[in-house]
Amino acid sequence: EAICWARPACVGRLNPDTQRRLLPGTAGGNTTWDACLITARRVVYIASLMSSSLVSAIMEQGLVSYLANILSFPEDQLRTVICLLLSYPFAFFLKGISSPTIKHIYGTVIGLAFCTWCLGPWAWIHSFISGTVSYLMMKYLPMRYQHYVVFVFVMGYISVSHIYRMYTDYMGWTLDFTGSQMVLTLKLTSMAFNYYDGNRKDKDNITEEMQRRAIRKLPSLLEFYGFIYFFPTFIAGPSVEISDYLTYMDRSMFKDKACNGQIPSTFMPTMVTLGKAILCVPFLFISNSVFPPSFILTQTFRDLPVLEKIGRIHLHAMLTRFRYYFAWFLTEGSCTACGMGYFGYEERKASDGRTYLAKKFSRFTNVHPLKIETALNTRDVAVNWNIRTSDWLRNYVYIRVTPPGSKPSAMSSVATYATSAFWHGFYPGYYIFFIASFFLTEVGKEGRRKLRPYFIRSDGSYKQPAKLLYDIVGCFGILWHLSFFGLSFLYLGFQQSLILWPQFYYIPHLNLVVAWLVLKFLVPTPRNPTSPYPVQRSATATTRTRKEL
Repeated sequence: EAICWARPACVGRLNPDTQRRLLPGTAGGNTTWDACLITARRVVYIASLMSSSLVSAIMEQGLVSYLANILSFPEDQLRTVICLLLSYPFAFFLKGISSPTIKHIYGTVIGLAFCTWCLGPWAWIHSFISGTVSYLMMKYLPMRYQHYVVFVFVMGYISVSHIYRMYTDYMGWTLDFTGSQMVLTLKLTSMAFNYYDGNRKDKDNITEEMQRRAIRKLPSLLEFYGFIYFFPTFIAGPSVEISDYLTYMDRSMFKDKACNGQIPSTFMPTMVTLGKAILCVPFLFISNSVFPPSFILTQTFRDLPVLEKIGRIHLHAMLTRFRYYFAWFLTEGSCTACGMGYFGYEERKASDGRTYLAKKFSRFTNVHPLKIETALNTRDVAVNWNIRTSDWLRNYVYIRVTPPGSKPSAMSSVATYATSAFWHGFYPGYYIFFIASFFLTEVGKEGRRKLRPYFIRSDGSYKQPAKLLYDIVGCFGILWHLSFFGLSFLYLGFQQSLILWPQFYYIPHLNLVVAWLVLKFLVPTPRNPTSPYPVQRSATATTRTRKEL
């Protein structure tokens, strides 16, 4: 009878009394209400079929796999996005816990759960082994070189991990433990250097920023594992300093006149950052379906006019960058939600003239898309792209390889880019991109030092429209060359780059080398600071501190 209630066509199989009870319009009845009832029951039947099909599909494939098929989105990446979204409510809950011990345990458990569900049941073992060994090195090796040993060990660990990944998933983009291990590499190396800075004897060579990050003693094992598996940053970053983690856990981070020891409200800053991530979503689908980077390697692209090729190169690379913008905004929002994103305050004036304290939540800001897409030089790109990793490279590589009191040389840049390349992996595309980035950086330095002064008057004002033209040429040249060589970073392999380069007759490569040679050795530096074209420098710029560098 239940089947016949939903399927009126089956009613004829029943006796007349049952027909009248189920459908009064049958076996003698005939009313409009009966017709409506039959239609409603047919809708219920169709819905039941659809729901049963949906349930069976979910049971067969799993909910995440089913959603991945519907959205045409890789399942591993969807799991990562789900973890990043789930970290928001967990982060808000963490904000309300007062006990540091419970916080450490809570953060560690959630981080391990995310790692197991997202990266695999045994993915956590790598972070546990490398983290534990690094901790023992910091604890028992002599202070004067423990930080170097830890640096070599974790860089070696991530290098072996990259080689293993190339063996098991060559040219693949499947997410596995190597992503979280890359973030952990930043955490462990920075912690080792911070521990050294807190106990070093040559205090004259320590900058104010080094002192802020330094720690005098090692954290306990509970604090250490809480630091490693801190769930808002474990899966996809950004990296967190051990000093920031500890001051957040005991709430000493908030002992200023703006917070008075209490974690400030984080709801609105979190929603703003989450909104930025949501704004990136349409560009993700456009990049995947309309302008995928793989189009550059097709015969259709080869047949395009040269000017359209030039525009397409930048368009495809620019849209691909929104994948990173999306992920970094999501992780930044999670860090902001728990309160660790708090980065002090600044005094501002209201419209009525009153002064108030504006809280800043920029500690984990990892990207400034507008500044990147309108950058005038490579420095503008470097300081606004993957900011936390750039900060690590600057403070723990670039500055550390520069002798105290000396000006960073080209070798400092070489060491920095080489470290960044090893940290990313061993695909040829990474090294193509970072070698090109080195030349772009050097061209930018020389151009700013030798060409820019000619567009500035003696009083510091700009010569227009010459300065505007200089900026436009610089912006287009830098961004296009970054997009051109950035495609090699995305393609990973060398053969894919060889498909693209001959179409432009290797002119971008010649541009970089020739521009560097000309600016480095042929173009003279303006020598007279009182001439109409002086090099504009402040009194402190000639003796820049290691912190400023």
